[in-house]
Amino acid sequence: MFNISKLGKKFGDLEVLKSISMLIKEGEVVCIIGPSGSGKSTFLRCLNLLEVPTSGKIYYSGTLIDADLDSKKLRKEVGMVFQKFNLFPMFTVLENLTYAPIHINKMKKAEARELAVSLLDKVGLSDKINEYPAKLSGGQQQRVAIARALAMRPKMLLFDEPTSALDPELVGDVLAVMKQLAAEGMTMIVVTHEMGFARDVADRVVFMDKGYIVEEGPPEKIFNHPEQQRTKEFLARVL
Repeated sequence: MFNISKLGKKFGDLEVLKSISMLIKEGEVVCIIGPSGSGKSTFLRCLNLLEVPTSGKIYYSGTLIDADLDSKKLRKEVGMVFQKFNLFPMFTVLENLTYAPIHINKMKKAEARELAVSLLDKVGLSDKINEYPAKLSGGQQQRVAIARALAMRPKMLLFDEPTSALDPELVGDVLAVMKQLAAEGMTMIVVTHEMGFARDVADRVVFMDKGYIVEEGPPEKIFNHPEQQRTKEFLARVL
């Protein structure tokens, strides 16, 4: 679905991504791990043009992703779930889920509501349909954010550290929803600090540091038999 070749990104003189190349296949779950400041989130944001790459090329389903592309069309198919939820505070949960399907996908209101109800049931929050985000816990807001992304019926989801802003006891509910999506075959790229999730759910784990891909492979290889010294050092600190 994505073919990324020699991707680079600079902010002024700061080089955040350095010649990143990667293939993402349909139905694959790729977890990206690494220390803070390694470029993980910037890489994810480049994939749907929230950041415009400085160099290199990204192809999505054979189409070149660049500054001239209609980003709205891309984001219909590539949804994103953010660290800080990014729900509309003035909208109810239902309105958060139906706004984009109605205004961007031109879905009828009744159909959008029906879809929203089914998605809230999927993430275990059907009883919160008329609540405002401020009345929800962080874990509930993140599950609403996942449901909102799914309401656009994307072909792929990007998760940018979806549990890092949550209290530890709320993390499990969010990860359970993500595991369910993976089991259903959703293509997912997940930037995460949850090593257990990466070990259990990922088809491939990518370790990044200082803007580079240091090592990648199946979870069993990365966690049990890493080849690079930097990977070994990182895992020794977090496991």
